[in-house]
This record gives sequence, C-alpha cells and structure tokens, in this order.
Amino acid sequence: MAKKSVYQFWINQGKTKTRLPVLPEKLEVSINGKNDNFDIASLGEVTIIQKPGAKTFAFSAFFPKNFGPYCEFKPALNAKQYIDRIENWMSNMTPIQFIVTGAGINFTCSIESFNYYEKAGEVGDWYFDITLKIYKKVTIKKIQIKKKQVAKSRPVAKSRPVAKKKVKTYIVRQGDTLWDLSKKFYGRNADWRKIWNKNKALLVKRDKRNLRQPGHWIYPGQKLIIP
Repeated sequence: MAKKSVYQFWINQGKTKTRLPVLPEKLEVSINGKNDNFDIASLGEVTIIQKPGAKTFAFSAFFPKNFGPYCEFKPALNAKQYIDRIENWMSNMTPIQFIVTGAGINFTCSIESFNYYEKAGEVGDWYFDITLKIYKKVTIKKIQIKKKQVAKSRPVAKSRPVAKKKVKTYIVRQGDTLWDLSKKFYGRNADWRKIWNKNKALLVKRDKRNLRQPGHWIYPGQKLIIP
C-alpha cells in the first residue's frame, strides 16, 4: 500500500464530516481582481485598482467504487452517496467548512460549482471537479423605528354655562317719569336717557309724541327695561 500523505482534504457541514478518500493531484487557489479599466483618449487604457475578490479553491479527484491503494482510507460511503451529499448541501444553500490539514487551510466556503462524470471503462468510479469560494456571512441588523408618542391631549374643561343676566324691569305707576325713575335706579336724574334708549321703540310705538319729546309720554302699566 502506498505511503499515506500528510494532507487530508475535508469538506464538512455542521456535524457531517466528509473526508475525501482520494487526494486531488493539485489544489488551485485563485484571487480574482476587481480592477476597473477605462479608455481615455489622451492616456489610453487606465486601470483603477480595487480590492480583490474572495479567494477560490478548485480541485479535481474521484470517488472510487472500490477501496484501492490510491485511497487514503477505506471510504464509509459509496461513490454515489458522496455525490448526493454534496448536491444536498448545494440545494440547501448551506456553506461548508473546507479544511486541508498540513496546508493551513481552514475556511468557510460556498460551493460555486460541482461537476461529476464517469470515464469509459471505469464504471462506478465518479470523477468530479469542484470550486469553492470563501464565504462571509452578512448579518442584517433590523432597525426598529420608534413611533413618536403623540401626547395625549388633556381633556378640555367644560366651560360653565354662562348664567343669563337677569333683566331688570319696572312697571310704570301713575305719576312716574323717566327723570324720577333715573333718580330711583341710578341715584341721579341726569341718567334718564339710559332708560329712554333701552325702551325707545316701545315708548314711540305707544305714543308718537315721544319722537318730539323723548320719554315724556309714559303710561301706567307699561313694562320698562332698566339697563
């Protein structure tokens, strides 16, 4: 049996550990640049250097039908089960952990491509090409927008009903004059026009002569408003 290598290729997902039974002949590591190129009339092509893209790993190997000297260990799965496992990881869109012992490679990766095929005369051995890319988990923070609290309006105090001002009235008696009533209610005779102005329409209606001699013609029983 051939001497075993110090290298081990592992593709793990969660608690599922998958070691490749046959080592790839080579591991290709690529870092793609994302530089921008522009054609400027006076300068020609100008390159603007950008940050490089994510590192990729590509290799080819095969899953054997039978255990042989080319195997690093006796596989626990058959060739088709290895293929189904990798395809399930891709379908579930779950990243894997790619580890190469002895090479210092241990990265979380996405499976970018996975191709497999049989060769003529080697039925049961499944060859494959796989490309992995370093995966960076992006965490999207949820921002909670606090709603502005609308200040509760204070209850509007109910205005007290305005008490209607009681109207003061007076029933004219025999011998009354506005001059005398002014003295009685206001303390002086000169304010008789207050009573006249408030009752003018009523007094004129009763006696037109009040137009020429304001307030002179009043009669017992008339109801006057005293402002």
